[in-house]
Amino acid sequence: MLLLSGCHNLQGSKSETKVVYADNYEIIGTTRDELIGTVHPAIFTTVNRINKEAKRKYGLVPTKSGVKLSINTGRYALTGYPSGNIYIYDQDDNLLVQEIVGDKAGVPTLTVDIDSTFSVHFDGGYNTVEIQPVKTELSTELTAGIWDVGLDIEPGDYTISIPAGHGFVQILEQGKDPRLFELTGGGLTNSKSLVQLKEGQKVRVSKVSAVSFEAAGEESGND
Repeated sequence: MLLLSGCHNLQGSKSETKVVYADNYEIIGTTRDELIGTVHPAIFTTVNRINKEAKRKYGLVPTKSGVKLSINTGRYALTGYPSGNIYIYDQDDNLLVQEIVGDKAGVPTLTVDIDSTFSVHFDGGYNTVEIQPVKTELSTELTAGIWDVGLDIEPGDYTISIPAGHGFVQILEQGKDPRLFELTGGGLTNSKSLVQLKEGQKVRVSKVSAVSFEAAGEESGND
């Protein structure tokens, strides 16, 4: 078990609590809960992936306070220039997701399902913002955002890793405690975690551009 102090809450605020690792680079207990924050039910929203109503938007951010938008239901990749914070709220104004996104800092894009009752706030760090509908394709490389097991990645056992940097993977399942894994790459502290993904779960990738999911059997076969 490893202790690490001075971490950032995954919704953007500073936490001075100690990070407690179990095996497998999984963060557990109250530390996990403080880092993740409240998991609101709307985080489990899955839109119709035909994306019939989804519309591309591009525009200027007129003020230093940013811009708050309501957009058509759909699955989107959100980004902006140069960089800033993107906040997604449900219809009751509960914060669902916060991520630093852009060309100059943070991750390049944030991919999420947006319901028409949600609101998306781009803060004043942006000069321009873009909201781009995206297709659904099965993949074993998931970028920053929220992904459905069974739609975006097959269920199964995977070893997760990143080539460089630092980030987190959350596994969310209705009625169960979330699981949180911390990943580092590109140095002496490279980490890998073994995870089991089940149909209907959500996978959130945060603070890192992309995470590789390698089928556990394939990895052992390559050793």
